[in-house]
Amino acid sequence: MLLTINLSAQDKFLEGVWQGLKVNLGQANTKGQAIWFDFSIDEDTKTVSGESRIETPFSQYYALKIIKGKLISKYEIEFEDVLFGNKKNSGRAYWCLISGRLIYNEKTGYLSGEFKSSTCRTNVGKITLYRSKYQMSKSDTVSLYHSWYNNMCNDLKRGWNAYYIRDAEMRGFEFTPIHFDHDKDDLKPEFHDFLKRMVKIVQSHSDLRIKIIGHTDSNGSDAYNVGLSERRADQIKTYLLSLGIKTDQIIIEFRGEKDPKVSNSTAGGKKLNRRVDFEFI
Repeated sequence: MLLTINLSAQDKFLEGVWQGLKVNLGQANTKGQAIWFDFSIDEDTKTVSGESRIETPFSQYYALKIIKGKLISKYEIEFEDVLFGNKKNSGRAYWCLISGRLIYNEKTGYLSGEFKSSTCRTNVGKITLYRSKYQMSKSDTVSLYHSWYNNMCNDLKRGWNAYYIRDAEMRGFEFTPIHFDHDKDDLKPEFHDFLKRMVKIVQSHSDLRIKIIGHTDSNGSDAYNVGLSERRADQIKTYLLSLGIKTDQIIIEFRGEKDPKVSNSTAGGKKLNRRVDFEFI
C-alpha cells in the first residue's frame, strides 16, 4: 500500500533520471541487470509517475515499464511497476514487474533499497542508483554503452561513493604543506593522517594524480637545496607508495629555495619555507 504524507512543495529532489544496478538475491548465480528510472513528482499530491527500463548488460535485451508511486520524504520514494511498454528478450526468458522503496544517502550519493516482484516469486533483491547525466532510452537503443555498468560494479566493490560525491570531495579537499626541520628530510608522524586522507581521494579517481613539490629555506647553496628538496619530496613519495598509491599516480618537482612561501628574512619565515606542497592533476 502506498503512503500519503503531506510534504512541502519544494520536495522534488528525487525527480529526474537515475541509473544503476538491479541485483536479484532470490536466485543463485543470477547476473545483475542495468536499471534506469525517470521519476516525475506531482508537487501537490506527492505522487510519483514515470518510466523505468531494465537492460541486460552488453546485449540488445531490455524492457520498458510504466511506474507509479509515492514520495515518502524528500529522500525516500516508493514505486511499483504498473505495466510493460516495449520489450525484447531471448528464448524463454521473461521480464518481471517489481515494486520497492528507495532511500537516498547524502554521504554516499546513492539511491538504494530493496525490491520484490508480484509476477516472479524469486525475483527479490537490491537496487542501487546514482543520478544520471543522460536521458533514459525509450527505444531499442541502449541508454548508454554498458561499460558504465562494470565501472559501477567495481566502484561498489571498492566501497566508493557516487562519482559526484567523490568529485565534490576532491574539489573541497584542503591541502596542507608538510614541514620539515632544518636540513632534515624526515617525515613526521603528525602528517600521516593528512596523507592518508589525500590518498583516499586519489584512489577513488582512476584518472587523478598527485604532484609533490619539494622546497627549502635559503640556508645553504642552491645546488645543496635542490637536492634537499628532492629528498623531502622522495620521502613523501615513499610513504604514499606504502599506502597503495601507484608510481604513475605521482609526479615530483623539487625547487630548492627558488619558490619561497614567505620571506626568508626571519626564522619563522624559514620554518614555513621548509616544506612540501601538493596539487591534484
